[in-house]
Amino acid sequence: MQFRAVIQNGDASEKWEIPFSSFSFSEELNNDRSATVSFDRQTLREISEKYGKSPIYVLSNTYREIYIYDENDNLIYGGYIADLQFSRGNSEEGNMTVASKGFFSLLNKRFTNNLREYSSQDLSDIAWDLINYTQGLTYGNFGITRGADPTTRSADRTFQYKNIAEAIEGMSNKETKDGFDFEITNAKVFNVYYPNKDSVKRNIVLENGHNIINYNIRKPFIDAMANQVIVYGDGMGEDALIETRDAENAFKNAFFLLQDTLSEKDVRLVATLQAKGDRYLDKNKYPQMQVNVTCDYDVVDYNSFSLGDWVKLKIADWSIDALYRVVKRTVNEKGDIFLTLDPTI
Repeated sequence: MQFRAVIQNGDASEKWEIPFSSFSFSEELNNDRSATVSFDRQTLREISEKYGKSPIYVLSNTYREIYIYDENDNLIYGGYIADLQFSRGNSEEGNMTVASKGFFSLLNKRFTNNLREYSSQDLSDIAWDLINYTQGLTYGNFGITRGADPTTRSADRTFQYKNIAEAIEGMSNKETKDGFDFEITNAKVFNVYYPNKDSVKRNIVLENGHNIINYNIRKPFIDAMANQVIVYGDGMGEDALIETRDAENAFKNAFFLLQDTLSEKDVRLVATLQAKGDRYLDKNKYPQMQVNVTCDYDVVDYNSFSLGDWVKLKIADWSIDALYRVVKRTVNEKGDIFLTLDPTI
């Protein structure tokens, strides 16, 4: 499998296709994607000079985006250049390495204003209003558009100088029970999925001895578990908002009482603290096995499934023959695909 990388400015009025020496990118459900791409400096210099530019100009004169395509011209990664590193390496002129992040991470550089209050509004609408607000600021439009917009559930939210990326994550299934799944795609489209992004792809079968190169199974146990969580919200001392949430007694009977704490100091609503505590318990009240597998891009059709999808996993040595959910994917320039699979939502 062959891949190619394209670097461009924000409006694509300047664009360069640059051969790379290596790359690796990862994407995670309800999080974001990130990539590392290395270029031979001599090759980069020769190409940039054809356009009358320098390597530094191409990579960082203004805001830059980087896109990776496979040999069938499928866009498999899109993000912005976040950091640069230069090293002497083995080649005559050394290497230039680009660290990139997905477009959702741009919202980590944005905050709400003094006070934004929402009363009985759909979570998806709240999330989009935050993005729409910040993109409406002078010089603020990243070019993110709204895509999938299902009806989720009504909620109250109050934000005061809140990081917008953190606010959206806080309403998602990553942190809140009965939240939503979300993504900002390689094409800058903000999609919400409710209650989950979870298409079942029974035609995708990952089987050890067939298309799985190797696998690793991990089962976090007692140290990673909790069946009671104390959630700290807004306020100090006696005025602090505190909620204690409990898992079903069956889990305490099986593993003893296992307590943990969760800090949500900017949360002012009891219902929000309860939802965050309940989600934490859902993920930690019993041992949940995770499986990591390595596959080949040319053997497993990478573009036929995505994060959140359920695929069939077969590992006879461990009596695994069930649907598992794709929660993380990593790809490198060799065409190795590393998948993290979870049997639960």
